[in-house]
Amino acid sequence: MADTVILDMDDLNADIPALTDALTLRMQEAVVMCMKPHGHSSGVSCDLRNFDEVLADLRIQWKMSYSESIRRSFGDSRNAAERAGEAIAILIILAFTNYTVVERARIKSGFDFWLSQTDDDDDYLFQHEMGLEAKGLSHTRKPSDITAAIKKGITQIAESVNAKVPAVVVATDFSRPTIYMVRYEP
Repeated sequence: MADTVILDMDDLNADIPALTDALTLRMQEAVVMCMKPHGHSSGVSCDLRNFDEVLADLRIQWKMSYSESIRRSFGDSRNAAERAGEAIAILIILAFTNYTVVERARIKSGFDFWLSQTDDDDDYLFQHEMGLEAKGLSHTRKPSDITAAIKKGITQIAESVNAKVPAVVVATDFSRPTIYMVRYEP
């Protein structure tokens, strides 16, 4: 297997077209909120998988400290899981594809974000080339829970108005932690 890939929460920033400083801060807080209850600290190791194999060894790192105000703002890690799942999914896309996140998709579109190739010009001429569906799971009971989340994401895309658009589903299980990345092809 290749070298360990670092997913650094500081790489989430307003240079990514779909993100603002406020949203990236909220995503970083969500990751800390989801990791802390499971005893995970910055630098935690995890696998990136598809259904059949381990694709990469990852380390997730952050500088932000867990605080009581973060806990109070989310209530519990389940409330933070959606935003934290989006954070990890975006970093996976940036690390393992030639796409960037250009816009949040509309509700009921089948996925969370639109992707465009990073080699497109600054205006992202070919925006909306691919979708990204992110799933964050804070407390799974068994490993099959994350595969069920991936399958649910694929079904959600297939039944949407954007069913003819390729997409990537990224699901993060914060309790283990494990990340799955599966591509949807229409």
